[in-house]
Amino acid sequence: MMKCVKHNAVMQKQLLPTYEHEDGIVLKDVEAMVCPVDNDFTFTEKQIEDVERRTEAIKVHLFTFKRKITISGRSLVINLPEDLARHMHLAKGTIAKLRPIDDKRFMVEVGRS
Repeated sequence: MMKCVKHNAVMQKQLLPTYEHEDGIVLKDVEAMVCPVDNDFTFTEKQIEDVERRTEAIKVHLFTFKRKITISGRSLVINLPEDLARHMHLAKGTIAKLRPIDDKRFMVEVGRS
C-alpha cells in the first residue's frame, strides 16, 4: 500500500491517458499511483521500469534529420532523406497527411496511395 506523502492518503492505481517520460516520446495508457486528494501521481519501481522499457523500445526507431525548407514553384518543400524514406517504406505517390500541432511542429502521417 502506497501513501501520498503530502496528504497521507492511500494512492490508487490508475492509467494515465498519456505520459511524456522523455522529451518528445509520449506513451499512452501508463500505469501510475495517483493521490485521490490532488491527483498528483508517482510510480512504483515496477511501473517506472515499464515506462523506461517502453520508452527505450520507441527510441530504437527514433532518429532525427535536419533539412532546409526550399521552394518548388509556389510551394514550400522539405526533402526527405533516402534513409528515412527507406525506413518508412515511402515512394513517389505515397499520400502524406499533414497536421499542425502548434506554431513550431506538425505531424506527417503517411499511407499508401
